[in-house]
Amino acid sequence: MLFFFAFYLCRNEGVYAIDDSTNVHKHNVSIGLSVGTIGPSIEVATNISKNNRFFGRLGTSYLQYQNLFKVDLNSKSTINVEPDLKFNQIFLAADYYPFKKSSFHLFLGTSYIYNFNVSSFIDTDTGINIEGVEVNAEDFGEINLRIDWNKIVPFVGLGIGRVVPRRRVGFNFELGCYYMGKPKIVSNYFGVLDTTNADELIPIIERNIKDYSFLPFINFKLKFRITKTKQ
Repeated sequence: MLFFFAFYLCRNEGVYAIDDSTNVHKHNVSIGLSVGTIGPSIEVATNISKNNRFFGRLGTSYLQYQNLFKVDLNSKSTINVEPDLKFNQIFLAADYYPFKKSSFHLFLGTSYIYNFNVSSFIDTDTGINIEGVEVNAEDFGEINLRIDWNKIVPFVGLGIGRVVPRRRVGFNFELGCYYMGKPKIVSNYFGVLDTTNADELIPIIERNIKDYSFLPFINFKLKFRITKTKQ
């Protein structure tokens, strides 16, 4: 979808938004690649004002991490912990350059996180044997914990560098933050936790983590201008 958007803008770079017979607004377009704390991303950007103070961006990013850790409690007991992290989004943002000769800018936007998962799966192959307490692997069972946030979230931030570079290639740095909403814990388990009051602890944990509603991020971007019009 991003490439079709870029192709459309490039194909129509000669189409102008005319305010009067002398004012002509030409679109400058760039494609950006970035790496950062929210994973690699790709975006398309263009100016949305004649004075090149306002720009719009459409992009997507993809982050996924999954691994298995074996935690040795002692020589006889090992627990398997498998975290699963996914952060896949489509975002729309607007950038504003308050100073004409500076690359410092502010941005705000909205992100649709179509695949967001922060979870952990816990079980054991050996069972548990700690200080005379023995639980075999079958009785221990499985524990699956997941934290959910909102799917549609706003974000704000500041950056250094041109969204659409004046030359063919440019660099961009961003520092921002998402507001994710209040976290909610979803738990599924069977086995040893069935004999506990774990369900009663979930609301208490949610209250303790209610302030974890903000997700800061850093991005380093490489921008390619794909139109010939100078800013």
